[in-house]
Amino acid sequence: MNMKKLILLLFTATVLVACQKDFLDKLPKDKLVPETVFIDNNSFKIYAWSLYDQFGGYGASIPNAMQSEFITDNMNETRPAGINEYAFQTKFVPGQGSNTATQVPSRWDFSYVRKVNIMLDNIDKSKMSNADKEHWRSVGYFFRALRYYDLISAFGDVTWIETSLQDTSKLLYEPRTPRDVVAKNMLDNLLYAESHIKPGGDGVNTINTNVVRALISRFGLFEGTWRKYHGLSNANTYLQACKAASEKLMTAYPTVISNYDDVFNSEDLTGKPGIILFKQYVANLSTHSNPRFIGSTSWFWDLTKDAVQSYLCTDGKPVSTSTVFAGDQTMYNEFRNRDRRLYYTVAPPYKVTITSQPAWKNTTNPADAEYITLMQQIGGVNKELPFEQWSKTWSTGATTSQSPHFRLSNGGQNQMTSELGYLFWKFYNRLPLDNSNNSTNDAPLFRIEEVYLNYAEAMFELGAFDQSVANSTINKLRPRANLPNMVVAQINASFDTKRDLSVDPVLWEIRRERRVELMGDGFRFNDIKRWKKGNYVDKQALGVFVKNSDYGNKLKINGGGAQGYVEYFGKPLGWLDKYYLEPLPTQDLALNPKLEQNPGWKP
Repeated sequence: MNMKKLILLLFTATVLVACQKDFLDKLPKDKLVPETVFIDNNSFKIYAWSLYDQFGGYGASIPNAMQSEFITDNMNETRPAGINEYAFQTKFVPGQGSNTATQVPSRWDFSYVRKVNIMLDNIDKSKMSNADKEHWRSVGYFFRALRYYDLISAFGDVTWIETSLQDTSKLLYEPRTPRDVVAKNMLDNLLYAESHIKPGGDGVNTINTNVVRALISRFGLFEGTWRKYHGLSNANTYLQACKAASEKLMTAYPTVISNYDDVFNSEDLTGKPGIILFKQYVANLSTHSNPRFIGSTSWFWDLTKDAVQSYLCTDGKPVSTSTVFAGDQTMYNEFRNRDRRLYYTVAPPYKVTITSQPAWKNTTNPADAEYITLMQQIGGVNKELPFEQWSKTWSTGATTSQSPHFRLSNGGQNQMTSELGYLFWKFYNRLPLDNSNNSTNDAPLFRIEEVYLNYAEAMFELGAFDQSVANSTINKLRPRANLPNMVVAQINASFDTKRDLSVDPVLWEIRRERRVELMGDGFRFNDIKRWKKGNYVDKQALGVFVKNSDYGNKLKINGGGAQGYVEYFGKPLGWLDKYYLEPLPTQDLALNPKLEQNPGWKP
């Protein structure tokens, strides 16, 4: 989409929403109101640009999708304020809808729903053709379902609103709508949109038939598995919807980008294999600062050892049974012969000698250069080692001498540091920055890899996962990870001795692939909740195995010995069942006596 035009259109749409509150029977000549703005196809297009703000993408600090990852078993925000409020039972009932808690997957807020409904309310009054009316109704249905996906996954029963409302009476005095009704309305709306939206949308990288199908795939899997594992009815209705939408998308997008890192660190995702929708960034108009932030002193996000161990080895086996896993007593050993997605997600180990010109040289120990050489071969310019601070200049002060690079033992280099040793650098790149350190690499929003994984899991839940399904989904992701294909017949109870024994061995491997492929993308918290596996966050987050003397005895070792696994937070108190649904704010409960708090939550 044209970003200059987008800025102007967003301003116009914002003015419209603000002025709609003051609308009376008489049309003012000095204000924008629905009757003078919602006229033709172009005016609806102008308004709809503002609805795209619901998509997160990258931001000024951490990517929006990442914000729920460090309340799971995948990651830690390794600073005191980053403690997992679910694992350590510090989660509380908020006072207002804005919620003052530090980690909130969603908010009890319907302002965006109202914004969409303003457009929907004015479609039939417009001068558009029936085809255009159907298209914009479909666009509205998509965006409303997108917001309700967040609401229903967080709160369960939520208030279903189909009009913009001239006052707040319904919100103030109506009870929550049962989940069954909300979910059915969402699916019905999305199926309508799939059939009535313009196949090409409103141009390149806009909401179109395939984007609608991508949301059906995502929502269908979530709602279907939530219903299955939480004892609700009609699970297969949603799983079948996921299956049908995914199959169409898999035909439309038969391939993926060949390099995993390029999915997240490309300047332009237009026309790239497997990219269904992305957030576009353009210099001087719409930029972000993720790479700069990762390369600064303010980066506090690490993977956990549990997450690192979830990556397979190059023989296609997990670390518990692989014959090529070299153990984890050094980070060099632990990263050898692993799924390549690990190297693009966690900064691999290395050590160099800092010099004046050129900035660094290899040490006399060949082992220190093993992953420097590997990343030269597979990482391209974006993931070269040694890594650089935010300035992106090759200089003595900018080059980091080693990984793992601990905050408590950093040799005077206090940028790109870590507490656990597994520095999350998935969104780190060396693409050019402008003078304000603003980046313009695009952010994927819907990509076919997620759809492959949705389909694989839905087919298993429907009792139809076999080798042909594995070949059309998971095995399309394996080549770029340098892994052999999944062979379903080889997966049995002894395939992974560290498997959750309550999970079927094949399903465990399907879920493993999802965890690894989508690491840091914001799916894990909802996955854990829909599987009813909140207990996965009960594990203490551990880091790399070290000899503390190698780091000046400054690190905190689990168990307190001279060597062992690094730790930051202690052992969690554990997940509580009430956490599967978020608490409603006390202010909203006070305003509307018909609202009921979710089970287990007290002020």
